[in-house]
Amino acid sequence: MKLSESFSSQDWELDQRELVFLVLDHHPLSVSAFVLMERMRANGGFVKPKMRMSQMYVFDVPVAASELNIQNLDTLVCTPERMRRLDRATWTQLLARFREVRPEATDAIDRIVAMREVERRLFGESERVARLNEQRDGLGLALDIGNLDRRSVLQGLDANRANDANSIFDLLDVIPVHERSMLEHDARLFEQILGAVSAQSAVFQDDTQRSVRVHVTDQTDLESVLGIDLIIYSTRHDNFLLLQYKRMEKDDQSWSYSVSPSSNLHQQLGQMVGFRTTANDRSTTMPPSLWSYRLNDDPFYFKFCEQFRPTARDASLIPGITMSAAHLEEFLGLPEAKGPKGGVSVGYQNCPRYLNNTEFVQLAQAGWIGAGRQSAALMKEILTANRDGGRSAMLAVVDMPKATSAAGRAWKM
Repeated sequence: MKLSESFSSQDWELDQRELVFLVLDHHPLSVSAFVLMERMRANGGFVKPKMRMSQMYVFDVPVAASELNIQNLDTLVCTPERMRRLDRATWTQLLARFREVRPEATDAIDRIVAMREVERRLFGESERVARLNEQRDGLGLALDIGNLDRRSVLQGLDANRANDANSIFDLLDVIPVHERSMLEHDARLFEQILGAVSAQSAVFQDDTQRSVRVHVTDQTDLESVLGIDLIIYSTRHDNFLLLQYKRMEKDDQSWSYSVSPSSNLHQQLGQMVGFRTTANDRSTTMPPSLWSYRLNDDPFYFKFCEQFRPTARDASLIPGITMSAAHLEEFLGLPEAKGPKGGVSVGYQNCPRYLNNTEFVQLAQAGWIGAGRQSAALMKEILTANRDGGRSAMLAVVDMPKATSAAGRAWKM
């Protein structure tokens, strides 16, 4: 049986999730499958509610109406012109009859019914929820840079665990990194930039040589953490990136981040200026390679995020403004950064040049941005200061094979 995975209807009033019995044959009437449908994220001006069939159990033999023995069953079937939502008593009776006539389907039916109640969205305005969303976004960015399947990982998010979670791994079914693997691959690197702190770890990989190993420092309760620092290390390019998350607010115009005179952003930018000065003083000439050239060897970036509550179904990254520290420092000195009342901010209404998620991933993936591994000791000073200031870190080691030709790229003449 071949089924479309989605459908839409402009006239039906559909909830975020709907349970349906699927009728494909009307003469005689029979039921072919039991389905959980989930609302898809709208895009491209699409105005009709669009639903995806996310979970489906197909009966080996369609269940005939005569087996169900429910009076006037044909009048309960929806048509494109008419939606019929069953009352609770009829729905309960229908589920019971399917369990009786197809006992082998009982577990599958119960599993799909239960999945309708699983919460996939991280609700709430708590610091814990904000930090979990930042960690989720950091994980998604790392998977994209590693060319792994972000969607399949993030769709495993279970927000019902959020109240007790201290890292994004507590919401995901992931494969832990074995202690020996951590020792062999990442322990020395972790120590170089983060020191002797405890961490939760997980590995993500496909059937190629690509993998992303993620380590989240876990010594502090997320409720008291002020922000997340994402460190990305590429084994292919032997370089670091440090992405700091900042949360924007929405005013009458758009999303923006206010930079008050007392904002810790000034201190962080000052530390990064010091990093660049010290790095230049200590610079050592490294032998060139196919992977060593950078368009920008500054490792510091900021992501100013919308307060976005993604569902696991759309697996989206948080929309926002990503800027290098040098670009941000220059922007904050421009007249465009100052509002009518003299305040300074960065947002969509005054900053037309920034990196979106796709652009940042492409630059990081190709190794065009980032600092070499010789900068690890200096980065540790920055991260230690951030930790003392209430921030938490996550390290993503992106492990990809080194190609020796452009055969894997879709180049054209």
